[in-house]
Amino acid sequence: MAKDLISQILKNKSDVKRESLQVTLSRIKKRLDLKSTDQAACYYIKKNNLDINVSSIIDDVTRRAVQDEFAPATKHIARRKLPKLPSKSEDPFISDVAFSAASNNAEIYPTVYLFENSVRNFVAAVMKKDYGENWWADKVETVNTGVQKNVTIRRLAEKEAPWHSSRGADPIFFTDIDDLKTIINSNGAVFRKILAGKYNHLIVWIEEIEKTRNILAHNNPVTKKDRDRLMVYAHDWSKLAVIVFEKLK
Repeated sequence: MAKDLISQILKNKSDVKRESLQVTLSRIKKRLDLKSTDQAACYYIKKNNLDINVSSIIDDVTRRAVQDEFAPATKHIARRKLPKLPSKSEDPFISDVAFSAASNNAEIYPTVYLFENSVRNFVAAVMKKDYGENWWADKVETVNTGVQKNVTIRRLAEKEAPWHSSRGADPIFFTDIDDLKTIINSNGAVFRKILAGKYNHLIVWIEEIEKTRNILAHNNPVTKKDRDRLMVYAHDWSKLAVIVFEKLK
């Protein structure tokens, strides 16, 4: 039956190749712990809302998998709903100024988050290209011993609190924005080759955004001037990131 279902799926989705579909069905089968490719195919059909009648084929196991997948998200949200942001009337220690600053800071935090992670991934990509996949472990001098030490301390601290969210398996995720600048400066020749005339620009962007980041991290209000500068520098990096990404392919 699976071959027949696969043929019907391919008729409905002309942009999908047979080999690709078979891999997808295999993954669905494994992820949902289904017993057959037929079950996975039925799930795929329902999930993609394909016009294929499987009412006489789909079994209870697959039906439950589909229902669980499409269960209203509100059921899960209701169980772990976070408290709303307090207002001045609810917390006498919060002033109107602090409440306004919290809202303003919240608007720019995503930009800081994306900038730092973009630079982090950029640094990792450059180092891998020049020193290989094991650059962190094999080329200690290229990373900088101070950065290595910082990361080791953070990783050990995380192990002592296993109930807390993990930063990730790769050491680069334990670096902060200043560590990233240090790695870039420690490998100036490598990064200058990629960044060309924009090397100093990136260093300035990191340094300036780091200042704003630190204000955010310590829950202090960020001025409009600093917010505007942050947005301009983050935008400029995004434009440059498109160019250097192509170079690293």
